[in-house]
Amino acid sequence: MKKLVLTLLALVAFSMAASAQITQIKSTQLPNQARTTISRAWNNAPIVDAWRNKEGKHVEYKATVEDGSVIKFAANGQWIEVHSYSGVPNSLLPKALLTHLDKYYEGQYVITATKTTRRYRVELSDGTKLEFNSKGAFQAFL
Repeated sequence: MKKLVLTLLALVAFSMAASAQITQIKSTQLPNQARTTISRAWNNAPIVDAWRNKEGKHVEYKATVEDGSVIKFAANGQWIEVHSYSGVPNSLLPKALLTHLDKYYEGQYVITATKTTRRYRVELSDGTKLEFNSKGAFQAFL
């Protein structure tokens, strides 16, 4: 019975993985809001490549900007994750979060930011990982 359950679980996992479709797309195929975010936050920097990840009805987009920054977007074009070794643009982060960083982490900058409806999680250039609420108030160390 245990082998049967494990076999069924493996088949389900395999079928889910097989249903994921990652395809390279033209930058013009990114959602409008995603292109606008890149244009504003990265000062019209060229988009080097763009990808669409579709798993069933769930769709996400990923774009790489000329400076090497990688931005992940939800289907509606809102950014959900940014990795940038040159620094996540301040325009993407709440003012309260930036004020906290200026006060307690002078000289550091955000290299990774993840955004949900409830929180921001950031990693700083020195490796410090922090969590903030949706308004940018500090919540916890990670």
